[in-house]
Amino acid sequence: MESPKKDPLDFLNLPIAEVALTESFILRSKLMGFFTLNDIISSELLTLHEREDYSERWYYEFVSFLKLHNLTHLLET
Repeated sequence: MESPKKDPLDFLNLPIAEVALTESFILRSKLMGFFTLNDIISSELLTLHEREDYSERWYYEFVSFLKLHNLTHLLET
């Protein structure tokens, strides 16, 4: 009996603290109300910079992580 195939994007729904990102990224994400990478991707990306705890470094780490996993297409609105 075959087990159901896992979606390769399932890790986007893991808690950010369980993904290989810096402690600073994890903390800043939590302060902005994000608990999974999918929360960030599903947010209004054009207004991320308006959030109180947003930083360019945080965003750079997020985009770098997506690039590493060939997922930058998820940023397209």
